[in-house]
Amino acid sequence: MNRKLKIMAPVRYPWQFNGPRQSRHDISTRYFLPLNKISNNIEGITVFNPFPPQRFDLVHAFNRIPIGMTPFIIGFESHLPRAFGLGKTAYFRALGETLAGERCKGIIAISDYARRHFLRQHRERPWLDALKAKLTVRYPNIPIPATPDAFECKADAPVRLVFIGNHFGRKGGPVSVRLAELAQRRNFPVQVDIISSLETGGVSWTDPLRPGFFEEDFKRLHSLKNITHHGSLPNKEVLELIRKAHFVLLPTFSDTFGYSAIEAMAQYTPVIATRQGALPEFTGDGVSGILLDLENNEAGEWKHAYRNDRALPSYEAFFKSEVERLAEEAYRKIESLMQNPAAYGAMRKAARATAEKLFSSADASAFWDDYYDEAVTR
Repeated sequence: MNRKLKIMAPVRYPWQFNGPRQSRHDISTRYFLPLNKISNNIEGITVFNPFPPQRFDLVHAFNRIPIGMTPFIIGFESHLPRAFGLGKTAYFRALGETLAGERCKGIIAISDYARRHFLRQHRERPWLDALKAKLTVRYPNIPIPATPDAFECKADAPVRLVFIGNHFGRKGGPVSVRLAELAQRRNFPVQVDIISSLETGGVSWTDPLRPGFFEEDFKRLHSLKNITHHGSLPNKEVLELIRKAHFVLLPTFSDTFGYSAIEAMAQYTPVIATRQGALPEFTGDGVSGILLDLENNEAGEWKHAYRNDRALPSYEAFFKSEVERLAEEAYRKIESLMQNPAAYGAMRKAARATAEKLFSSADASAFWDDYYDEAVTR
């Protein structure tokens, strides 16, 4: 098909990783109504801004099923539909039937982790075969500049680490702070840049809920000489910190994918991440990055997310013990690797090679353009 299609897509951070960066089609990004702000029970659907009025051939949605008559394809990161705890309701059935129905032209999991979640979510539903027929996996994408590695490995320079995550507790901010503290006490030269708005508590599904629980971490954050807290930064400045870093830190307790990981790898910078979500799919432990162990369920999620005792001292003690364990494990692996410059240099090359192979925006743009053509003829 050579016709130029009119595609509507959401104005949101995740979609830029999960759609074409450039396209031969006419893609119009529009704001959508975040119905989860009204109630989490209707998080799985959305309505796009109808103005200016225009006819579209296809909607490329992400995570939320678009209401309307226009055919759509939909990408997702874990659950689809997003109807947590509502699996036995008529609402869930209606959304499942919409995905199985003719208006839905394609379903795109952003990882094998997401695909497994989706199939488990619908495994006993009568529409499972219809969903399987529409399901494919496509990793997120990122522009990968054709530039050499900008990192300079100086013998007397500290090991530079960058943590990025507004959800400070869930993303592993306390692990990063404790790692810096361990290094300082042991006279190991480490410098940690933390880019975070320091959101904690009820915004997350992993954090202890007592107000003030993270105050000790915040005090360390501002008192340790080997930590720089940046708050929010423009993406250009974030990438500059990443380019000069030894590692990006993502010791997360819950992440579906981790876009900061692929941004790092595109800059040759390996990632220190937890073994959960999609991260083990593209982070080779000791090869293109470092993986830290977590106690996961069969879906690959941390077993202790969504616990109902997060306001209790017992959970606080458990969370602190996990932070301590992960910080110690990360410290040991960093110290060991820094004694072998050749192995570290090979890790940087492997991180970049992985990004080029799996996350190239040029490859993704060709994929999505062809996918749109096929979708409107199904």
